[in-house]
Amino acid sequence: MSISPRHLDLLLSRLFHDLIGPASAARNGLELVREFGGDDVGAEAMDLVAGSVDQVAARLTFFRMAFGGAGSGGGIEFLDARPVLADYLSHRKLEPRIAIADGLARPAPGVIKLVLGLAVVAAESLPRGGVVSVSATAEEVRIEAEGRDAALSDKAAQALAGTLEPEDEVLVVPATVGITARRFEIGYDVVSAAPPRFVVRLV
Repeated sequence: MSISPRHLDLLLSRLFHDLIGPASAARNGLELVREFGGDDVGAEAMDLVAGSVDQVAARLTFFRMAFGGAGSGGGIEFLDARPVLADYLSHRKLEPRIAIADGLARPAPGVIKLVLGLAVVAAESLPRGGVVSVSATAEEVRIEAEGRDAALSDKAAQALAGTLEPEDEVLVVPATVGITARRFEIGYDVVSAAPPRFVVRLV
């Protein structure tokens, strides 16, 4: 399953865009420290630098697993992905609720990658913030976003289904996630796409 050069451009632009903000904040904070010294800028500025660096690290780790090769194999457990997802969502100022049942079998290749990608789609469906929940049991894996005006747009749904070529950095995320599902032959079902909840489950 091929990805067009345009699709790849949009995906890389989106990932870099999500890293530029916290990286720039960290750089600006370090420049203040360099110019005025740690004592003069105060603990608040140092906390800003540390928080920005943490955010960059969390996003890099998440992107590597959700969109890179790290999530494609079959060696990653749900418990391995839980802190990565929680950190990513928390840095996006969303509330993560992640419930992993005990004794789950190791997921098939691509499952973790798809779950993390669908969590990004869920996060994108929350224009005013809210809760992103991921639950994994022996019966099903479920990703849910709940918040004011939570919804999956028609274009995002089409991009996820592979019936719409992504035209911007927003739509490239569901389009890429849909390609992941088809690549690994993992079925999913959008249970709800209308406010106040977006719900999708793996089938």
